[in-house]
Amino acid sequence: MTVMDVDKMAELKERLLERKRKLWREVKGQIKSGLGESYQDLLATARDEEDQAQVSLLEETQFSLIEPKRQELIAIEEALERLEGGTYGECEVCGKPIEPRRLEIMPQTTLCRDCQSQREKIAKAGLR
Repeated sequence: MTVMDVDKMAELKERLLERKRKLWREVKGQIKSGLGESYQDLLATARDEEDQAQVSLLEETQFSLIEPKRQELIAIEEALERLEGGTYGECEVCGKPIEPRRLEIMPQTTLCRDCQSQREKIAKAGLR
C-alpha cells in the first residue's frame, strides 16, 4: 500500500462510496424513465416479430446507455476491494505506488501514470 495516511484513505473510501451511490441512483432513474410504463405497455401488447423487435431495440438502447455507468461501478467496487485488501494505491502492472494526487483525481484507478501512458501508447499503435 502507498504511504497514505489513514484519514486520506478514509476520505478516498467515502468518495468512492458516494460516487457508487450516485451512479446507482442515476442507473435506477435511467431504467425507470427509459423502460417505464410505455415499455410495459409495449411488452404487454407485443404480438408479432415487428413488435418484439421494437421491444428488443428499446432494451438494447437502454442497456447501452447504462453500460459506461456499469463499467464505472465495477471499477469502484474493485477499488473498494483493494482498499479492504490492503493493495489500494499499488499499480496493478508494475506494483509501484500510484501517485497520491492521481488517486485523489481518479480514486478507482489501477495504474500509475507511467503504466497508463504505456497502455495508451500501445492502444494507439494498435489502432493504426
